[in-house]
Amino acid sequence: MPPRKSFREQCVALAWGAWSELGVSGWPTTHRDWAIDPEPLILLTAWLKDADRRLRDEATDWCVRYERRISKARLKNLVAAQPDDVRAAYGVFAATVSAHVPSAWPGATSPRTFRPTGRSSLPSLDRPSLAWLRMRAVFGLGARAEVLRYLLANRGSSGHGLSAAVLARRTGYAKRIVADECDSLNHAGLLTARAVGNRFTYSLTRPSRLADFVGELPSIQPDWTAVGNVARVLTGLDDEARTRSARTLPVAVRRALGEIEDDLHDVEADPVPDSVVGPGLWPAAEQLGKATLGRWARGQWTA
Repeated sequence: MPPRKSFREQCVALAWGAWSELGVSGWPTTHRDWAIDPEPLILLTAWLKDADRRLRDEATDWCVRYERRISKARLKNLVAAQPDDVRAAYGVFAATVSAHVPSAWPGATSPRTFRPTGRSSLPSLDRPSLAWLRMRAVFGLGARAEVLRYLLANRGSSGHGLSAAVLARRTGYAKRIVADECDSLNHAGLLTARAVGNRFTYSLTRPSRLADFVGELPSIQPDWTAVGNVARVLTGLDDEARTRSARTLPVAVRRALGEIEDDLHDVEADPVPDSVVGPGLWPAAEQLGKATLGRWARGQWTA
């Protein structure tokens, strides 16, 4: 049996598959059943840096050409919650895009040398994979579209609704802005508000009608922030496993698994049990990577 591809190679394949749905050429169609969310994808791609320079440059080209499809406010909030290495890599990516568009991206630092390729294109938004971009075209580029998107994607698991604080954390917008949008959507009849103590929770009033209005949705609607976190941490751990000693590797594995514990829940993946210790930790983490990143790289969802 040939050796498995590194997690970094699989991470690159995941990013390529998602960007190809957005119109970046150069990769087989593998993620047509995924709803693509551009801002977390930008962070993951920026973090990969020159793991695949063509991916980096073509993604940059797309961002230059279709900047108006991207929420700078959401990018700013999402990157603020990321570790230093992601923020640093994103700063270069943002500065490179900023050098070719009218206004600067938040968090931009120093650009790399880049010349737009002009090969980017944006397919028709009636593609199922572009459902979230389609919602932005209808509801605007902002918190309103993201609140509706998140509630629509999680309509079967939100129970009696979600608070503005939870929706803010899940969508990448400030709580005050999300609360204002939820109030407006409630008055418009799209959301139902329920008083729970001294706060409100919100749910879609008629989710099936919104789904019909939005159009065809893909079968896989992941939390891309969680997907990116799991992919990044497992990729970094795979790199560490090549250099760490047998004594220190289990410590690194347990630390990394703790870092993505909540993200694993969000991507419906079973965590490595606490009973797995010592030398068994890295093989267990490899199996976790196979069940998550390995499947995602091929356009499949978590088993």
